[in-house]
Amino acid sequence: MKYAALPVITYNRSFGMQFGMMGNGYFDAGIKDTVSPASSVGLVLSFFTNKTYFIGLFNRLYLDRDRWRTKFGLGYGNINFQAYFDFPDGIPTEGYENEDGKYVDYKTRMAFAYAEGTRLVTGRLYLGLRMTYTYLNTVFDSDSIPTETLNLFGFGLAGEYDTRNNVFNPHSGMNAKIKTFSFLEALGSSNTYHRIGLEYNKYFALGEKSTLVGRFYASISLGKDIPFNGKTVVGRDDIRGYTQGKYRGNQVYDIQAAYRLNFHKKWGMVAFAGVAVAMEDIGGANSSGLLPGAGAGIRFKAIPSRNINIGIDAAVGKGDWGIYFRIGEAFTR
Repeated sequence: MKYAALPVITYNRSFGMQFGMMGNGYFDAGIKDTVSPASSVGLVLSFFTNKTYFIGLFNRLYLDRDRWRTKFGLGYGNINFQAYFDFPDGIPTEGYENEDGKYVDYKTRMAFAYAEGTRLVTGRLYLGLRMTYTYLNTVFDSDSIPTETLNLFGFGLAGEYDTRNNVFNPHSGMNAKIKTFSFLEALGSSNTYHRIGLEYNKYFALGEKSTLVGRFYASISLGKDIPFNGKTVVGRDDIRGYTQGKYRGNQVYDIQAAYRLNFHKKWGMVAFAGVAVAMEDIGGANSSGLLPGAGAGIRFKAIPSRNINIGIDAAVGKGDWGIYFRIGEAFTR
């Protein structure tokens, strides 16, 4: 087994100082299988000075000459974050200097389990099933917003078309995914709604050491009973540069481009830019408007035999910014 580990000491505008580690182990799941990519197991430990913490264990297996692909995940944490509420939205404006809206702090205790399995059915097309259980208890620092306690059982479909030359650090090919979850009260969920995730990543080889990446992403929640935690927050890989949680919606869409360059032996860099939009429905209700984000990062090839990088990115968004540590490249989860 090969290992890649990264201590994390950084600062986040919303969470404060972060102390933690990210570690992945890579191995061949089948002794005689020379076709499947390396399988992996990962551990994430994060602790912040605002008393946020998260512990996660993740596993991805490539089996039977890459005919089967599975994912598993477990996580537990306490998230102290904030949400931006526009007025009027159930929050009284009296006494607030800015009557357009306000950040409201909240605390979420959460635990989740996740599993997904897909089978190669034809060409490079994988189809399968996925399921999840998530417990969430969210308490807002406002008497006007009720506490939200959720038990969510999700069941759905997973589809992937994958022609990438490498699943960890692609240089050519494409990867398209569609994933669904249905949360139904009849099956034990607190709320009934549906979630659809769409991804399309295209990789263009510009030479032996450089790659251009184009990406489209959508996270869509549908239904009349979508909870606060069923919304998508603009940030993370989509789009980097947003860490304060101001922009969230039932639907988030974005397009991005990235340029990756290996400039010296094991060292490389990446530059990226894109734009996102968050809204309540496809008609554009309560749209955030266009949210640009751009940044750059440095890479070090920690496991050359697997083409696996570790690195750090810095990005800026509309009135926001962020720093991101990572093992592997963006968009390869």
